Amino acid sequence: MFDPIDGVAWTWFLVIAVGGPLLGWALMALDYRAYLRSLRTALVSVKQYALSLPDWVREDRPECLQDLGLTLPCSRDEVLAAYRRRVKDLHPDRGGERRRFELLQRHFEEALVLVEKSSHQA
Repeated sequence: MFDPIDGVAWTWFLVIAVGGPLLGWALMALDYRAYLRSLRTALVSVKQYALSLPDWVREDRPECLQDLGLTLPCSRDEVLAAYRRRVKDLHPDRGGERRRFELLQRHFEEALVLVEKSSHQA
């Protein structure tokens, strides 16, 4: 009554039906262990990244204010004081690069315009 071909078919069915999920579970467990081992490196990377300013902060601050080390809202006097601090380091007469000094001057002018606009809007 029992056919050997049916026995082979049932055996292959059980191997595929039970062995497939077991193999998938074993591979998943191995991959999860690799993930846990790499987690320490990922956390160190995140810790080192967190020491700097997040990208969303940099995007909200115009480049002219970043160069002067300021954030909005700020006054005209604060912009002028920050410019004077930076000029001491970047002026060509004190050993600074001329191109970098010219960029600082442009950022100073842009920051003044930006502060004027923000004070008129407020």
